[in-house]
Parts: sequence; C-alpha cells; structure tokens
Amino acid sequence: MKNTSRWDTRGLIADALSMEGLSVEENRAIFFDWAFGLAEPDRASEASRDLLALHRTTENADHAMIGLLEEAANGAAVQRGRTGRRRRMNE
Repeated sequence: MKNTSRWDTRGLIADALSMEGLSVEENRAIFFDWAFGLAEPDRASEASRDLLALHRTTENADHAMIGLLEEAANGAAVQRGRTGRRRRMNE
C-alpha cells in the first residue's frame, strides 16, 4: 500500500520515491506535476515539509525527489514569477 497524504492524493510523490532509476529530470517533471496540481498552491512549502516528514528516510536521503521537496520546503522550488533575463535584470 502506498504511503500517501492529503498533500499527495494522487500518490505522485510516493510513486516517484518507490521507482528505481528515475532521472533527476523525470523526478522534476513529477514534482512539478504534483506542485501545479495542489489545491492550495500557496501552501506548497508546508505540503513539502509534511511530505518530507512522511517519506524521508536514511535510505532515500539522496533521492532526487527528496532534494526537490527540501528545496520546496524552503520556498525555493515552487516560486512563481519572473524568470530568466527579466528576473536577473531586476536583481
């Protein structure tokens, strides 16, 4: 049985963590599919922290999905706004 939560009702994060051999890019695609599907996107950091508490183990600490969740928990991976050149010009 999949270990899911209210933040991962489709089981995307749980599935990604159970699959072996996924590339970083594949994990990133799954992560963004999950993030963009959140009913409350403004709570993505909280959702990521909860999913880390549920899924992170010593065995999967180096899994790409864990890294993406850690970034999101710190508010880095799901921020929306200016990207690329337009953002750099404003920094």
